[in-house]
Amino acid sequence: MNSFEVHIPTRIYFGSDKDTAFFDRLKDYGTRVLLVIGGGSVKTTGYLNMVTKQLEKRGIEYFLFEGIEPNPHAATIDKAAAFGKENDVDFVLAFGGGSVMDASKAIAGLIHDNETEIWPFVLGEPKYKTLKGSLPVTTIPTTAATASEVTAHAVISNPAIKGKSPVSYPFLKPSASWLNPAFHTSLPPETTRDGASDILSHVFENYILGGNDSPLADRYSEGIMQTVLVTLPKVLQNPENEALRGQLLWASTMALNTMQIAGRVPTTFLLHNLEHALSGYSPNLAHGRGLAILYPAYFKWLVENDRCVDRLALLGEKLFDIKTDNRFETAAEFIAEFEEWLNENGLYERLSDQKIPADAFPEIADYALKVYGNGEKIDAAGPVTKPDIVEIFNLTEMQATEQTI
Repeated sequence: MNSFEVHIPTRIYFGSDKDTAFFDRLKDYGTRVLLVIGGGSVKTTGYLNMVTKQLEKRGIEYFLFEGIEPNPHAATIDKAAAFGKENDVDFVLAFGGGSVMDASKAIAGLIHDNETEIWPFVLGEPKYKTLKGSLPVTTIPTTAATASEVTAHAVISNPAIKGKSPVSYPFLKPSASWLNPAFHTSLPPETTRDGASDILSHVFENYILGGNDSPLADRYSEGIMQTVLVTLPKVLQNPENEALRGQLLWASTMALNTMQIAGRVPTTFLLHNLEHALSGYSPNLAHGRGLAILYPAYFKWLVENDRCVDRLALLGEKLFDIKTDNRFETAAEFIAEFEEWLNENGLYERLSDQKIPADAFPEIADYALKVYGNGEKIDAAGPVTKPDIVEIFNLTEMQATEQTI
């Protein structure tokens, strides 16, 4: 195994009956909280009222900021931070999906450092890695997808320049998170599907590129992938089943808590690099949907270039019980089986289906290389250049669009 460091400071409360323990814990962070939500679905479901009552019961004054977008905008984060500073908040509570949680981390950093704009601090910009700290961040995730409830990362969009880039600091890891599957039973199918795709990406990334040195990380990751592959179809058929929702939610958290990469060779998250460039160009593209579109094309590109074929073959063996005498054949069968799973679960599309035209591919590739590489290449078991990225994007256009759901 390779050397590694793991730090998971988040106190996790899992289950609908952990509300008392979670809200009691919030008193440790102060008495004035910036409560951040998205487009208002937590209002219409009545969940927001449940949360505010718990805060009021404990004498915690809340200041509600609503309107965080999918792929949260830098300008909105700046506005929320100004609102938080005006109200002298002690900590931030994110109540929503990955975008709300990511935005809340950035907001907490801006307030702590008394800064006004987040975009100069993202990867590729002049102040990257210069934030000094953040207010305590707490979360109640309403989607099973990003694992932002335990990570150090926040991904920010800037539609003005068609950009999307992260900030990452250990101090952005949430102090406490309440994982309540009951808040997920009203999620629409599309959000559920896209979230499951995102979960898979977090274990696919390093599993494929990270080498063979950590069999335990392999088994751990395979367990998460198998859980998602089996559970998503059941959830789509039984969306109000709290137990099934809980399986996806816990898989999401477990997929990006750093345990999934422990002992492997550190690698770039190439799928994420490319998808961030795509949804930076087209902010209406859901992150999980963009990843789902890229999966088959990326896998095929790896096989065609004889990269990590043994790892793709191992996925075929472990996830779909594929056994052949040829690693290329096994890898190809894995890709075919996974494509079928994507198709059966409403996740098999082309970039053109999301209104991203082929003539934009070179521009998007340039952005990915600028932000996530050295301008010329990104390393992923070898160099990935602009022609390579454009080729991967073009391969998505060969994908079928007829789905069985």
